[in-house]
Amino acid sequence: MKFAGTLALIFFSQRPATVLAAHPLLTEDTGTQGAGRYQLEMTHDLSTRQDAGIKTRARRINSVVSVGLTDDLDVIATLPYERLTERIDGTNTTVAGYADMEIASKWRLYEAGALSFALRPGIKIPTGNKSKGLSTGRIAPSLFAVSSYASDPWALHLHVGYSRNFPTSTEQRSHIFHASVAVEYSVSERMRLVSDASIERNAERSGHPYVGSAVLGLVYSITPNLDLDLGYRKGLTTPASDYAWLTGLALRF
Repeated sequence: MKFAGTLALIFFSQRPATVLAAHPLLTEDTGTQGAGRYQLEMTHDLSTRQDAGIKTRARRINSVVSVGLTDDLDVIATLPYERLTERIDGTNTTVAGYADMEIASKWRLYEAGALSFALRPGIKIPTGNKSKGLSTGRIAPSLFAVSSYASDPWALHLHVGYSRNFPTSTEQRSHIFHASVAVEYSVSERMRLVSDASIERNAERSGHPYVGSAVLGLVYSITPNLDLDLGYRKGLTTPASDYAWLTGLALRF
C-alpha cells in the first residue's frame, strides 16, 4: 500500500478521532454534561499495523471540549493531532500535524427510566494540512443516532450513523456507514469495565469492505469529576490496525 493510501485509511476509515464517547469506547452514549457544565477530555491512541512488509505506527492525541448548553444539549469541539510513521525496508517516513477539527452537538431527545435516545450531528472543518494527507480540504458532515439503556450495574449503548467522505482519489469511497455496540459493568462506584465492538465501511475501495474492531478497557474515577481510562483495541478485519493501546483523562467542571 502506498503511503498516501495508508494515510487515508488511518485518518478517514478509523474515525475514533471524532466519535469518541467515554474513552476508550468507540461507541457514543446519550450522556450530556448538564446546563452550565464543561468537560475537557485528553486521549492518546497508539496503534500498530503490519501489512505486506510495511509496518505502520499511528499516534493520535485528541483534545475534546464539551459544553452543556442545557441539561439535554451539548456542543462538542474536537481537535486531533496525528503522527504516522511507515517503515519500509528499514526506512521510516513520518507525517505529523493537526488533522481536521470537528464541531458537533449531542441532543438527548428522549428519556424514560433506564432508556434514552440521542442524536449527534457534526461537521468536520478542514483545519489539517491537505498536502500531508491530514485533511480532505472540504467541510464534511456526519449524523449519528444513539441509544442507551442503563440499569445498575450494567449499561448498554447502540450507535449507528453516517459520515460524508470527500475522496482525494477514485480509490476511496464517499459514503461511510458505522454501527457499534458497547457494554459497561460497574465493579464499584469508582471502577467500570467496558467493552465495545464496531464495524464501518472501509473508505478504501480495495481490500476488505469493512473496518471492524473490538475494545476492552476500564474507566477509573479518581473523583466524581476526574476519570482515567485504559483500553486495548484489536482489529477484526484487515483494514483495521492490528492492535492499539488507548489511554485518556476526562475532567468535568
